[in-house]
Amino acid sequence: MKIVVVGSGVIGPTPAIRLQEEGHEVQIFSKNLPEQTVSAVAGAIWMPFHVEPMREVNRWSRISYKKFEVLAADETSGVTMVEFLTLTASRKLPEWLDAMPPGRFRPARPEELPSGYNFGLVAQVPMVETPVYLPFLQKKFRENNGKLVVHVVQNLNKMAAKADETINCTGLAAGKLTGDSEVFPVRGQILKVENLSGLRYLSDDEGPNALAYIFPRRDCTILGGTAQVNNDDESPSEVDSAEILSRCTNLLPVLSKAVIKTIAVGLRPGRTTIRLEREPFTNIIHNYGHGGAGYTVSWGCAEEVVRLVNEKS
Repeated sequence: MKIVVVGSGVIGPTPAIRLQEEGHEVQIFSKNLPEQTVSAVAGAIWMPFHVEPMREVNRWSRISYKKFEVLAADETSGVTMVEFLTLTASRKLPEWLDAMPPGRFRPARPEELPSGYNFGLVAQVPMVETPVYLPFLQKKFRENNGKLVVHVVQNLNKMAAKADETINCTGLAAGKLTGDSEVFPVRGQILKVENLSGLRYLSDDEGPNALAYIFPRRDCTILGGTAQVNNDDESPSEVDSAEILSRCTNLLPVLSKAVIKTIAVGLRPGRTTIRLEREPFTNIIHNYGHGGAGYTVSWGCAEEVVRLVNEKS
């Protein structure tokens, strides 16, 4: 079939590639190139964050985990498996553990915990370096004869009239494009700092330094962050930068020496739940509202898109 995918953030190229693997001819139409989307700003560690419905999210995340594990064997992918310490306010196990293969997590040892913390989990998870991974996806898409067209789609029905199937992966823009009032921005700000020795993958999502996360990469270390619901300001905030650096330094004091290279802001595509369904009696499949878990659920959602396409054919 001739299939159009609208949107070039990570949620767009991923099902595009899977549909190509199923033998379909796929084009991507997008307002921006992948490196200009919010996906390029993401910390992009595997973790179901601020996204629902949890049961489906865990299923999609599990599929993505296995795919990323395979991709980690390819050094050109930008994916690596890392030990990630998540600090928790209680010893109650988080729901996202259901998405992990058995034996990939353990309680943190006392000497692994920052000062002031009594419990945490160390999980082996995929880490995605966006400056490497997004071009990696583009290369795969092009090698499968895919074409990316920079074009603002303002009417899905008109676009759908030109294809056998149209996959709506427009993220935050889906709210306006579809008239969906459940879509909202979640502002995220990160700092990119120079790498230092002694850093590790670490986050506090609910404790005294929430929201703090530290993700070392080859090009820099990502320090975050914010999750400001219904804030659509894309300009960096000095107040947020100071708070991010303070919270992260509380977790790893060595970061007091960190030199900030750049500050980046992105608007996560929030929604009450992910919308992944066929619009009734149409050739339009919606795949948006992934919040802070776009990379985490990307391959699982791609499989669901493939299922919906095959179900019709």
